[in-house]
Amino acid sequence: MRDTQETLTDTFKTESRSSLIGGDRYLAFLAIVLLGYAVMGKGFAYLGFPPLYVGEIAFLSGIIVFLRSGAFIGAVSTLPATLLVALMTLVLVRTLPFVGQYGFDALRDSAIVIYGGFAFITIGLLLEDARRINVALRYYGTMLTSLPAMFVGLLLAKYWGDEIPMLYGPVPIVDIGPSAVGTHLAGTMVFVLIGYRRVSFLWAVLWFATLALVCATNRGATLAVIVPIAIAMLALGRYRQMLVTVVMTIGIFAALLALESTFGDFEEAKDSMDRPVSAHQIVENAKSIIGQSGEQAEGTKQWRLNWWDVIINDTIYGPNFWTGRGFGINLADADGFYAGDPRNPRPPTRSPHSAHMTLLARAGIPGLMLWALVLVSWFALMTRAILSARTRGHERWVELFIFIACYTLAILINASFDVVLEGPMQGIWFWCLFGFGVGSVMVYRAQPFTDFRR
Repeated sequence: MRDTQETLTDTFKTESRSSLIGGDRYLAFLAIVLLGYAVMGKGFAYLGFPPLYVGEIAFLSGIIVFLRSGAFIGAVSTLPATLLVALMTLVLVRTLPFVGQYGFDALRDSAIVIYGGFAFITIGLLLEDARRINVALRYYGTMLTSLPAMFVGLLLAKYWGDEIPMLYGPVPIVDIGPSAVGTHLAGTMVFVLIGYRRVSFLWAVLWFATLALVCATNRGATLAVIVPIAIAMLALGRYRQMLVTVVMTIGIFAALLALESTFGDFEEAKDSMDRPVSAHQIVENAKSIIGQSGEQAEGTKQWRLNWWDVIINDTIYGPNFWTGRGFGINLADADGFYAGDPRNPRPPTRSPHSAHMTLLARAGIPGLMLWALVLVSWFALMTRAILSARTRGHERWVELFIFIACYTLAILINASFDVVLEGPMQGIWFWCLFGFGVGSVMVYRAQPFTDFRR
């Protein structure tokens, strides 16, 4: 894929060679960080020098690169970016008063939005030099080659998690779950669908094997794979390919289900990580999404719904309508939904398995409304860019915007049912994609116009 544009106006490209080199190096570093989160999960997140882990190091160094780029005004000039600044300000207002009481926990809880700084860092990188769009896409091609590592890591975490050594923190060095893997399955497949990389038949088989692991273990991650890919195929006009894929998948799945029913017995798992990789388990998960299923699947779903009811009663119908409870308090303890295990050294659950509910509980109605406006304005920006590029016949730009929007949607769907944006493993991914989308649209609008082709 060749460069988007050989030269841009001074508004979008700095004349400082040292700044350009610094930005290029930081982009390479950020790509390594994102790849580490995708392949190693929480194990990678604990690399660093506490309390400065790799995510915080990337954040602080990114701020320096952003300030040197001189792109501050441009980075906040779009509606999604302006709204994000307002949301980050509100979160800081609801965090700083609690630092003295809760210490580092308050800062950690605020990361769900404060990681939005990565969005501005990414926007600044693209405004400084638009050719970095192509560089970032080349870096992402490495994600496709890392699929075997994600598959093996997910297998290890599911079946031999206790055997993986702990080298850098309270979690194994490789600790990747189906939640994160599902979002990257969506991203890699959309990347293939838009034609940025050709893959082998073996890669496709491994992709579907990984999908089977995800579907059997995590319902939210299943939706995070299926929905964005379906939207991408519809947006790309791949109706026939979509129909063939659905028919083949249903046929193979029906055959596996029949074989399991004939030669095996299905036993309900005790918890989500013990769910077997089987056609029957996938059916149980699907039934739980759209209705009623087995006791274990329904139990975890009802646990979430009960907690969300408490939060709604405390904010929408309660005393914390305007302010929420702030950042720092352990919501699980406060609401009576503690999910820790005294035999397990890992940190217990602090948030209600939904980014939307987390913001409602901690920042009240103003926080939830600003969050909703940020998301709506961003997807509106991307949709408008897709329609505009399609009208002008700029298909490469259309495909780029579809890739970014669907990838971001995958993480957002996952964040609606799990603790996702609260941590760096997917939180940094989300905000980098958010910024990549805004920056790419701004670059597109600045073209004189040259098409964006391979």
